[in-house]
Amino acid sequence: MESHHLHTATQGLSVDNFGRREGIRRDWPKNIMVSVWRQTDIAGSDDRASVGGGAMKIIKAVVQRKLPPRWGYLTLMVSMLYLLRRARIKDIPRENVLSFFAAMLPTELSHNMLAINFAIIYKLHKSKQPVLSEWVGSIGALLQCIVMARLAKIYRDNISSKHLIRDTMHAFDISSDSVQSIGKLSWKQWFAVLLPVPQPLGLAMAFPGVSKIQTVTFAHVGKNKTTALLMDVYKHPNTPSNAPIVLYIHGGAWVMSTRETPPLPCIYQIAASGWVVCVFDYQKSPKIAFPEQLVDAKRAMAFLRRNARKKFDANPDYIVVAGESAGGHLASLMALTPADKSLQPGFEEVDTSVRGCIDTYGVHDFKDRHGVYFYKDKDHIFVRFIELLVMQKKMSDADEDWEKASPVGWLREEKSSDLPAVIPPFLISHGTLDTLVPFGSSQVFFEQLQLYRQRAQQTPVGGVCDIFLKIPGAHHAFNYVMSPRAIAHGQAVAAFLNNLYAKTKDIPLHCASELATAQIAELAAAATTTATARL
Repeated sequence: MESHHLHTATQGLSVDNFGRREGIRRDWPKNIMVSVWRQTDIAGSDDRASVGGGAMKIIKAVVQRKLPPRWGYLTLMVSMLYLLRRARIKDIPRENVLSFFAAMLPTELSHNMLAINFAIIYKLHKSKQPVLSEWVGSIGALLQCIVMARLAKIYRDNISSKHLIRDTMHAFDISSDSVQSIGKLSWKQWFAVLLPVPQPLGLAMAFPGVSKIQTVTFAHVGKNKTTALLMDVYKHPNTPSNAPIVLYIHGGAWVMSTRETPPLPCIYQIAASGWVVCVFDYQKSPKIAFPEQLVDAKRAMAFLRRNARKKFDANPDYIVVAGESAGGHLASLMALTPADKSLQPGFEEVDTSVRGCIDTYGVHDFKDRHGVYFYKDKDHIFVRFIELLVMQKKMSDADEDWEKASPVGWLREEKSSDLPAVIPPFLISHGTLDTLVPFGSSQVFFEQLQLYRQRAQQTPVGGVCDIFLKIPGAHHAFNYVMSPRAIAHGQAVAAFLNNLYAKTKDIPLHCASELATAQIAELAAAATTTATARL
């Protein structure tokens, strides 16, 4: 039986089966995996077009001992190596909201994958099976050494991300103590990162005291059948009275996810630093079309303006908006559109301006005018997705609506009169290896924001400037898991928020919409002096 597998696998690796040698060299881990799966007759004929389906059949066969241990070991190592190789490629033509996890997990949970490899070694040693006695097992062992070396390097890079984050934050007027604390984990946080515990337990260990204190209904939407929109409120018991608020908008490509699945490590870190964090649901496409998602976000803002003080003992006049991915897109639009009352049907009198914006790997241009999606996908899949499910109208038929749905579109020179008198400070973060929302999306938006501020000659409120955090080696949704990089990023977000609050809390809310630029600058200078004296 063993010799049969040896013979057929050798045939499977031939050039005739896989084409040119160049193709084999370029994607040899995938080719070996396909070869093993085809030659072992484990995968059914219906699955042979799917590498993922075949790999799952082989794993199942190994568990059920239908496949010799040597081949199972080799296949597992090749699969891991292929996964690690994919995790370092950022220009994948057609990524989707589920498959990117295959790239994100090895980069953020490399320490757990290392632990799995040590467990495999221990299991092989205890089982006393002669896995390494044949060339198949020996190649598997060699590949495992390569896998573990690469995992160790990825983990080192994960920890080292803190240095670039610190260097970026150092360039701005943020206290050196806050900057130096970025990337420093307590022993409880290290335990939560390293131990394979469920995330709720890890969060409770890393950020003791923070909890979801209540869930409230902030709006009812719908014409024939109404739906209640809910909001979860996170708070630390030591949070002072009249605390500032972060209104958090979850991601999910405008079509999925809920308030219960935001990046909880970041939510807990913000709450642990003295903020009240409110995460809310909004209506999803395709049941509704954009901008209904944005209108729901403004409904949540209106609810907080009216109820935050009495319900959460929080300050309704100091609200920062935050979000990731599709939520980052909505957060940016929240910061740019307080003057557009058409987005506030029935509550036009409410001031929906915000004090700051935390935009994490957000989408900034539905029209892809700078080609950040077209660069890797020449079929315009992103624009087609937006056209079919989100906007539900063709770009050619509703160009102005597409412009208003794009944060970059609001920064055009001809739109200056529609923007608030002063755009609040932005903290924009994006991973350099993001395969779902290209890194260039945030880079272009940040550049356009700076150009707008130069044209408008805006003075940063309180002296708080926009910051663009380049997160090296990070994929989409990197801050959803407990990793050193995710915690360092959360610490940077908290440092930005606390610096913003210290320097602008004494500036009245109506400054951004009613006061002249000179008056804002005068108040900002006074607030900065007060904050510096307190520090």
